[in-house]
Amino acid sequence: MQASITIVTTKPGVIVSPGLDITLFYITFALYFAGFLAFSFYAAFKADFWHKLGKYLMMAALLPHTAAFLVRWSLSGHVPLSNMYEYMSMMSWMSVVTMLWIYTKYHKPAIGTFLTPVVFMLMVAAALLPKEVSQSLMPALRSVWLAIHVSMAALGTGCFLIAYAASSVYLLRKNDPVPGKKSDNSKMLKTALLTLVAIPIGAAIVLPLTRLVPPTPDSSFGPAGSGFNSGGFFVIAGIGIILGTILASYFWPGRKGGDKSGYGGWMFIAALSSFLIGGLIEGFFLRIGWLTLTHDLPNMVEGGMAKSAWLIFEFFGAAYVFGLIISPALFALLTKMRNIPDSKLPISLELLDEISYKAVSLGYPLYTVGALFAGAIWAEQAWGAFWSWDPKEVGALITWLFFSGYLHARYQRGWTGSRAAILAVAGFLVVLLSFFGNYFFGGLHAYA
Repeated sequence: MQASITIVTTKPGVIVSPGLDITLFYITFALYFAGFLAFSFYAAFKADFWHKLGKYLMMAALLPHTAAFLVRWSLSGHVPLSNMYEYMSMMSWMSVVTMLWIYTKYHKPAIGTFLTPVVFMLMVAAALLPKEVSQSLMPALRSVWLAIHVSMAALGTGCFLIAYAASSVYLLRKNDPVPGKKSDNSKMLKTALLTLVAIPIGAAIVLPLTRLVPPTPDSSFGPAGSGFNSGGFFVIAGIGIILGTILASYFWPGRKGGDKSGYGGWMFIAALSSFLIGGLIEGFFLRIGWLTLTHDLPNMVEGGMAKSAWLIFEFFGAAYVFGLIISPALFALLTKMRNIPDSKLPISLELLDEISYKAVSLGYPLYTVGALFAGAIWAEQAWGAFWSWDPKEVGALITWLFFSGYLHARYQRGWTGSRAAILAVAGFLVVLLSFFGNYFFGGLHAYA
């Protein structure tokens, strides 16, 4: 599989080679990375110079980022929100704007410490995507609703990203293993290792020996032309990690009295972080051609090719395996971050919880109006129906229902702290699945 991703719904037309807009994007990328490093140095040395430098670098990066958007608009002749790269770039732009607003409102330099890494990871993901500029959109896409629908959805998603970042740090800071109870701590660790490591990897190794593997003839990992077939291993690992996650929540040992979510929340966000970074590593290998995933399989009935139903598990499995490889170093780093004294990173759990809640409160109406209402109006004009159960539409509805549940839990049930943080993090996973879902399930919004 080629790493390139293009919109299926556009007609063949003029493709413009990326130029000034991509140069501006990489300038932005460098400035965001410098801002991330500056805030990291602030966390390490607690010198005001570093967080002020980081703030100015992030502010300065908005200028080339905005200019890149405008230049791309000029090159394409339409609002540059027609592919995954443009959408993700807009989402990162919104995340930085929201971050600077929160930074100014609360006057807490530590906010930049936990938000800039997430923005940087988002830019890394955007950098891995194809950046060709299409000057031809099919008539259905030549509408003012393109700007309204996609931009508001991207802005709302950017706010959800901020909530994810704040909630992730909340869970890391909340920690703790049970003080003085080594048996409880050992049981928690053993449960995590069994469900999140032993089950997926064990199944991926043992099942092929019994020939109980899905058909994945085209998948391979390794240098082009010399890679080995890895499809069965990745598919089984992907199914295994889903089952392991379910079992982990079921078998996770509770504490007798007190908050039962601290160590489980830390393990959840640490494992999730390694999985997301593993996804970026997977994207890098796809980009350079060292990894191919099975998109089509022989259709025995029609004698042709059919879309692989295993692709999503294969994708998850590869991200899991790469994440597992880097997880020991990542867990050690997150443990050190968790143990940074409050005097060095002065931001309270209550403030992190408030930031997450306000970010969702801002993103929810933007996403509601943009992704659902504007999308439905545009769909009626373009395809003659407000709703067609397209996979992307279903994903947007699930995302909206999930964050509706989050706000209901806070308003009506009084959910705060770890429970709300886990919901916010899980909500962003739903957003990611919706965002990339058309890559696996096709539909009117499909990417090839």
